[in-house]
Amino acid sequence: MFRKLHIQVAVFCTTVTGGIFFALVLVCLFFARKSLEANNYASFTSQLNSALIHLKEQDTISHLWLNQLQENEQFLLYLYDNNIPLYYQNYHSSRQEETLKKEAIYIARTKYGAGIFTGSPGSITTHTEFNFTSSDGKDYYASAGIIPKKNSYLSFIALFPLASQHTQELKLYFATCSAGFAAVSILFIFSWFFTKRMIIPLENTRQEQTDFIASASHELRSPLAVIKTGLETLKKTENPYEMEHFIDLMAGETNRMQNLVNNMLFLANADSGHLSVHKEKCQPDGLLIYIYEKYTPLCQKKQLSLSLNLPEEIFPYCYCDKEWIQQVFSILLDNAISYTPSGGRIDMALKQTKSSLVFSFTDTGCGIPDNEKALIFNRFYRSDNARSDKAHTGLGLCLAKEIISSHKGRIWAENPESGGSCFYVELAAYTGGTTV
Repeated sequence: MFRKLHIQVAVFCTTVTGGIFFALVLVCLFFARKSLEANNYASFTSQLNSALIHLKEQDTISHLWLNQLQENEQFLLYLYDNNIPLYYQNYHSSRQEETLKKEAIYIARTKYGAGIFTGSPGSITTHTEFNFTSSDGKDYYASAGIIPKKNSYLSFIALFPLASQHTQELKLYFATCSAGFAAVSILFIFSWFFTKRMIIPLENTRQEQTDFIASASHELRSPLAVIKTGLETLKKTENPYEMEHFIDLMAGETNRMQNLVNNMLFLANADSGHLSVHKEKCQPDGLLIYIYEKYTPLCQKKQLSLSLNLPEEIFPYCYCDKEWIQQVFSILLDNAISYTPSGGRIDMALKQTKSSLVFSFTDTGCGIPDNEKALIFNRFYRSDNARSDKAHTGLGLCLAKEIISSHKGRIWAENPESGGSCFYVELAAYTGGTTV
């Protein structure tokens, strides 16, 4: 499913971005072509004006000047003296040029009204510019006109071939299209890897949801099975002691299932960003004293030593949700008591750093393998040492992490050199009305 989504998103991103890119390229090509046409037309008019000024000022026209003017066939000029072509043209013009010249004169006269053989001595210089396509499909800028002389007049037809302009346009199109396809290819490659990285969190989230549902179903199956068995037994037995035993058993499993559902609802609210946190100023040592008094009887019952180490210095306030933080500490104490054997020790401590308060919970239990330190905060994760303990569903540390994250704090675990494990909770200190 995600592979198909990956392909669709990559193609969609490439298509949309590529479409915008090609639209911009077309706009750029349009203006580039207009600029190229303007430059070529400016070159044509410049050469035309230069030639007309020379023809007006000179009484004789040299063959050398005509050769230089028409060099490389970039500007073609055909002159008529009193409607008679110059001898130079009769000598140098090919049959193809004669045909071209006649076509241009015909178009100038019939389409633009510029007859070059209707002048008269003493009239002003007139000329008309137009676009012209020859019978062999070649394009030209053209000008037809008459230059008056003393007792005669010169008629002319000037042609500026656009083959060079078309070649430049083709090169521009080819270069632009090549660059465009290369850019789209690079864009597709980028989109492919970018969307893949974008979809990875979706895949991970879906896998986490699948694992979460599977783990939750597994955890709920056991208490439901116990309750179902107990109900079936209650239907069959009349022994009051046996009935009381199964009622107590079903009540315990119901409480366990209720806690599991509450925890899952908590995580669902945290995932959706609806976790309600009401922060207030709290004394950090008071938080630990409350947990110490709460768990001292349980530790004594399990023959565990519970100690609280608080320095004599005065701590700044901790800006937090008191109930949520006490729940985190309760989770850590529950785990420490569960994994610490009889005769062991649990130490709670508090210290202040430059800008935060660090709570520590150290036990002399089995410790946490290095390869599990990054996993213990995952949902429904339980170490091998806890698989047989039904009291732990694997959600406690995950809940603790979510609560601490909502306080913009940090929670992590380490293994002391003396053995066991130590959990640290870091929260921002409160000074002068703000957290630091």
